[in-house]
Amino acid sequence: MCGDHSNGRVDRPFRACSKSGVDLRRCDPPGGRRLARGAGSLDPRRTGVRGTAWMRRRRNLMTRLRHRPALDVRVEIRGELPREEAEYARARALATAAALGPDTHALRLRLTRSRNRSVTRPALAQADVELAGVGPVRVQLATGTARESVDLVLGTLAGRAVRLREQGDIGFAVAYESAYRPQFADRPLAQRRIARHKAVVLARRGPEQAVLELLALDRRFHLFADAATGRDGLVHRCTPGGTVELCAAGTSAMPPLDLAEAARRLWLTGRPFVGWTDPGDHRARVLYRRFDGHYGLIAPVSEGRIGAGTLSAQD
Repeated sequence: MCGDHSNGRVDRPFRACSKSGVDLRRCDPPGGRRLARGAGSLDPRRTGVRGTAWMRRRRNLMTRLRHRPALDVRVEIRGELPREEAEYARARALATAAALGPDTHALRLRLTRSRNRSVTRPALAQADVELAGVGPVRVQLATGTARESVDLVLGTLAGRAVRLREQGDIGFAVAYESAYRPQFADRPLAQRRIARHKAVVLARRGPEQAVLELLALDRRFHLFADAATGRDGLVHRCTPGGTVELCAAGTSAMPPLDLAEAARRLWLTGRPFVGWTDPGDHRARVLYRRFDGHYGLIAPVSEGRIGAGTLSAQD
């Protein structure tokens, strides 16, 4: 406590702002200039500012601190995981988001522990980040332990984000079929079902832009609406080699099928997905394998939010 005891009055210092952690005694006013030379406080008895003017400046400063944009970092844990591993994942996600710089809007990390004994790398980590002026970047990898998966996926995500920011793409040199690609759980055919049905509004893209999004989002396939023709298109990675193939709805590459025939082809070929054209509305459809052994179905619609639900199209 400090003050002037000559007049029997004690000056009490202002408290720090609990939400921002900033000591108001050491803050400049909103105009960026101290109210009095050498004054480190907004105390009206020291600055000479009286009454409502001082309160208005203090309120403006508090509002500015309260509405400062915050980085959105979310960590989702699925399955049984020790508390120490979950805390480690949260700490690494926060550190990665801070290291990527101020243009990072949001970072998501999802850690899944598989119980299926057929999966030799049960710790699946999926991470995506939204960069201002660049767009989303996504990586999904799997290892034997949760901590190793977190380190690997966040390190890969940071590297791809930096390259995408500096060079505009992550390049075809990315090892798509690496030793850390997530595995599909071995589930009996009689137990498989369509566990997820996504209705999406396809964004209008050129083929080149669709390929860039395919690579940046670490997908096996990517649906889009061709900006020139308006037809539904599909770009996907071919294995081995990692080359990209472009297909269009209504062509021989995406023939007219029904859902039952598409599921039969998906089972017989063992491919990660099957694309076809629906005979009713002549729009593209994709039936894909999920990592839990079930299936997922993507069907374009005409109304809604563009790209809704497509960031995790192969989870």
